Amino acid sequence: MIAAEVRNIEKRFKWFNHIPSNWEVMRLKNICDGKLQYGINIPANKYSDDGVRFLRTTDINEDGEVIPNGIYIPKKEVPENYILQKGDLLFSRSGTVGRCYLHDSDEEYCYAGFLVKFKPKNYLLSKLLYYTSLTKEFKYQIFSEAIESTISNFNGNKYAVLRVAFPSDESELKRLIDYLDFKYAEVKKFIQTKQRFIELLKEQRQSIITNAVTKGIDDGVKMKITGIDWMPEMPAHWEQYRLRKILKDGKEGIKIGPFGSSLKLEDLVDKGFRVYGQENIINDNFSLGKRFLTETKFKELSVYEIFPNDILITMMGTTGKCKVVPLDVEKGIMDSHLIRIRIKEELYIPELLALIINESYFVKFQFQVTSKGSIMSGLNSSIVKNLTLFVPSIIEQKRILEHIKTETRMLDIAISKAEREIELIKEYREAMIAEAVTGKIKL
Repeated sequence: MIAAEVRNIEKRFKWFNHIPSNWEVMRLKNICDGKLQYGINIPANKYSDDGVRFLRTTDINEDGEVIPNGIYIPKKEVPENYILQKGDLLFSRSGTVGRCYLHDSDEEYCYAGFLVKFKPKNYLLSKLLYYTSLTKEFKYQIFSEAIESTISNFNGNKYAVLRVAFPSDESELKRLIDYLDFKYAEVKKFIQTKQRFIELLKEQRQSIITNAVTKGIDDGVKMKITGIDWMPEMPAHWEQYRLRKILKDGKEGIKIGPFGSSLKLEDLVDKGFRVYGQENIINDNFSLGKRFLTETKFKELSVYEIFPNDILITMMGTTGKCKVVPLDVEKGIMDSHLIRIRIKEELYIPELLALIINESYFVKFQFQVTSKGSIMSGLNSSIVKNLTLFVPSIIEQKRILEHIKTETRMLDIAISKAEREIELIKEYREAMIAEAVTGKIKL
């Protein structure tokens, strides 16, 4: 760890020396009842459609809220002492280390092995600890404790010795929590309003794209393709292809990411050549992720390298999400959850093809439904090569793409502005919470 980072941590810890005189600073373990408790490991074959909600690290978002559509376990499979009680806190000790969930629900929850439970002495302290976990001050403590080990192994005992500041007087603590609850709810309402606004803008944007890539932009005869009930009416002059017809020749045309022993966890390093995965496609951000390879390993796996204008398609989970590799992409390879296709650009424009593949009729019918009508768990190269496309001339493709860009430009600006407003209000929220939990706000 470099010296500048150490100095930054030391600077962050100075606030402990400036808390109000009537406040206390104690270790987390000293304000909790009983011992910390790690979660249970439940095999996937025990999962069910109802029962006790089973929380994993991936089920808790950055705000400490539980995401919807989780997994459940029959109650008979869960030991009684692993069912959460009101006021229990869960901390993530793997992956997104430092995330905290406060149980305040009537629904029955239990929790997995990479989460650790603490039970503060009262509900007010639980709320304070939850709010404290959202601050940089709390995260810097975690970072400092992890200096001599790896952040991915931040265990319950390290959480237990983290320091927490709080008012000695319970009435003052209650006023502090009431203030934080009120301000947090205000910010949350603002964010939800902006997020709904963004959703509406994106729906409008998608409608423009859908109309353009299925109906074209010229008036003319439309036709329903015989034998393909799910396909929307297409312009009569568009040709029907299998996707394989527009792939580049040979093995270069389509490639699945490296499987098995080709790419192991021990191959990953702190810096070098990037490894790209589903998160880059789903979030439309090729800067996400911190997986890197050495030059030697990169050369060994160079057949999986991605280049600008390659089209990447997700194989599992969010199946069929598609993105064109941007011109400024850092040198790297794809991982085993992606399929890479390269097309003959004299026949199809990559950017337009990606928009079409992302269309709902592709995802719903061509990717997810097999010839027998069952839902698929993932893709393979054969399925991708046999996708049905309807192909305008290259001149018309250019006009369609330009039309989409023109019609969606102002929507993109509005979406970007709203997303920035959400970022700014979250920064305000974090600063406000930090001021409150360090005693700088007089109530």
